[in-house]
Amino acid sequence: MENDNNYIIPMIDRAFEVINFMYNSTDKVGISQISQELELPKATVYRILFTLSKWGFVEKSDADKYLLGKSFIKYGSKVKSDIDISTIATPYIDSLAKEVGESVNLGIPYEDFVMTIYNAKGEDFYLVSKLIPVSPLNCSAMGKLYLSRYSDEELRQYFNSDKPQSRTINSIVELEKFLKLKENIENEGISYDKEEYEYGLTCIAAPIKDSEESIVATISISGPTSRLDYKGFDYLKENLLKTATEIEKSWNYLY
Repeated sequence: MENDNNYIIPMIDRAFEVINFMYNSTDKVGISQISQELELPKATVYRILFTLSKWGFVEKSDADKYLLGKSFIKYGSKVKSDIDISTIATPYIDSLAKEVGESVNLGIPYEDFVMTIYNAKGEDFYLVSKLIPVSPLNCSAMGKLYLSRYSDEELRQYFNSDKPQSRTINSIVELEKFLKLKENIENEGISYDKEEYEYGLTCIAAPIKDSEESIVATISISGPTSRLDYKGFDYLKENLLKTATEIEKSWNYLY
């Protein structure tokens, strides 16, 4: 098999070495410093910096030092606009579904509901396959994570309205009962739907948070209650939280 290195263009490769070095530097850098650290000829470093300056990726300061240029902001904004949470989360969710053998969902808030924007199938289960993509906050594992961030006044307004749905006898439709549950959600960092949306169906959900601890999205594992119980909720929780952390790292790296 042909060596992949044969396709690398040396000067472009060196240019990215210089960019990466400047990115990791805590201050402006000069040609001599770059040359010494990367073991590149000064003439080569100068040519790279001159070319990058032409395109706005490098700027020269008054002291013959260089820093990354504003073109990275322009192109970075374009990249970020093309990447949403589902793009980032999809490969992690697919991997989790394969690992636990259950359906895994990605949800975002939609008015006073939670909307599933991506689903990776696990083992066949009729109740999961017929679920609609929009669920009430009060009786879904992902939805209760969003509810747990509501203020006391917002929770009173929500539970005094007609928005909470009583789909099974386990559905939480009273403020006092949710307030007790809210404390558990805050302590454990996860939420459960134990046959609150459909009899026979159980879900466990975790938040995906940004650098300011706001919830960007939520992920959940859904399956028949008996099968999830057999697999073990500690096992499911461990894998769910691990996946949520991995998605968070990727999201916060970009944003």
